[in-house]
Amino acid sequence: MKTSCLILSVLFVLAGCGRSEMNNLKSIERSMEKNPYQAIERLDSIDSNNLCGKRLAIYSMLKTQAYHLAGKVIESDSVARIATDYWGIRKIGHYPAMSWYSLGCAYSDMNKDPEAIYALLKAKELFPDTISKYYASTLSMLGHHYNLCGLHDEAIRSYTESKQLYEKLDDCRNASLAELNLGISLYGKEEYNKAQAIFERVLDDKCIDTEGYRTCLLYMAHVKNGIYNVEAGSMIFEYINPYLRLCKNNEQAAPGYALKGIAFYYIHNLDSAFYYLRRAHSSTNDLDTRILAVEGLEKVAIQLRNYQAAWNQQILNEEYQNERKKQVSQSEITQIRLQHSDAMQKQKIRSRVVRVIFVGSLVLTIVLASLIIISIQRDRRRETYYLNKYDDLIKKQIEEKSNSQGNRLMEACDAFRTGIAFNLVNDVAMQHRSFRQEERDVVIHDINLYFASPIANLRAEAGKLGQQDITLIFCNLLGIDQDLVADIMCTSRSNMRSIKSRLRAKISADTFALYFKD
Repeated sequence: MKTSCLILSVLFVLAGCGRSEMNNLKSIERSMEKNPYQAIERLDSIDSNNLCGKRLAIYSMLKTQAYHLAGKVIESDSVARIATDYWGIRKIGHYPAMSWYSLGCAYSDMNKDPEAIYALLKAKELFPDTISKYYASTLSMLGHHYNLCGLHDEAIRSYTESKQLYEKLDDCRNASLAELNLGISLYGKEEYNKAQAIFERVLDDKCIDTEGYRTCLLYMAHVKNGIYNVEAGSMIFEYINPYLRLCKNNEQAAPGYALKGIAFYYIHNLDSAFYYLRRAHSSTNDLDTRILAVEGLEKVAIQLRNYQAAWNQQILNEEYQNERKKQVSQSEITQIRLQHSDAMQKQKIRSRVVRVIFVGSLVLTIVLASLIIISIQRDRRRETYYLNKYDDLIKKQIEEKSNSQGNRLMEACDAFRTGIAFNLVNDVAMQHRSFRQEERDVVIHDINLYFASPIANLRAEAGKLGQQDITLIFCNLLGIDQDLVADIMCTSRSNMRSIKSRLRAKISADTFALYFKD
């Protein structure tokens, strides 16, 4: 009794500890977006070695998510993988979806765009609720990585869906950012007029934050340059000057410097154009900004008749263009990989379904075959049992009626004539046809059955008697026509005479006279 109480107490304590850990993790999850640094501190205070199963998976997911929100460097996907390995790729639910979302965040921080897209697509499939902030965030991140890979059509679809979802959730700030990114995707696809209409709406949107506003100014200047080209000088200044005032460092300002240099080139202020274009080229490693700067520098050098400088800028531009081609090629490879991954995933699902159907069909076939075989065997055993019981009963009835050999023969003949075999003989005689093999077997079986005792006596007297001898003796005793007897014995009538002659030598004269009256 004491031992049982102790065990129950230990179990209650362990259950209480498990609930306490889960409640702590859920509390961290609720507060993580407001203060990711505090969430990291609380997660670090938990000893992950004491966690297992679902709690360890949630812990790993939350830690990855907190690092991503805090802007800390994620160098490996190993922690996020603990959660995705636990839930797999097919289980729909909040935590399974969030585990893949966290893995997508890890790959995003690691600048692995194809892997991030794949993980985010898995998260999108597994979310049980498609009207939630995390689902909308998944769509926005997908759009971001699609743009980085040059997949602008996919990015447009993702940002359009995320914008609509943020509007349903009454999140105007993120809805504005989604619309801004939608415009950037249209700009990347060179649909400048559609992009301009979106950027104009965003600039008038009071929900947009400072960074989004600054980005919108930059792309509006890009759109003006793309649409109006030479006539865009004053239009570019209208957007690029406020953009530069909002920049915090040269890296941010570099695209603005390049566009400002282009604007000065359009109004023929070549010195200012040269200054800003050189400054843009030296201030950034962004490939698009460098290409824009060197193309502008080449045009300025040609205007200044400095053909050597123009030649140098042209060579530099060719190098940058080759790098861009590699990126485009990588984007195509990424698209192929995504399509292949999706096709492979569908193929795996189809293969599993086919295997399940095949195994189910095989099991069902085996079960049905087993039932049929068992039923057949049971019927055969039952038939054999009843036939044996019937044969034993007939033998017993015949033997009990009389001990006299003559009486036994008479009783046996009467019993035979009431059985199936005698009716078969009559049917064959009436229809003037020959016996079939199964009919012969029935007649011979009943002869051996009904005349078992006389047959035993005959074989005791003459041990060399065969089945043909027995059949001839008792068919003659029963008065069956000789032609039919020959047919039953599968022999000719002349051969029956030979069998009868040999039989006369095998048994005594008295016994022969008992069965053959002629």
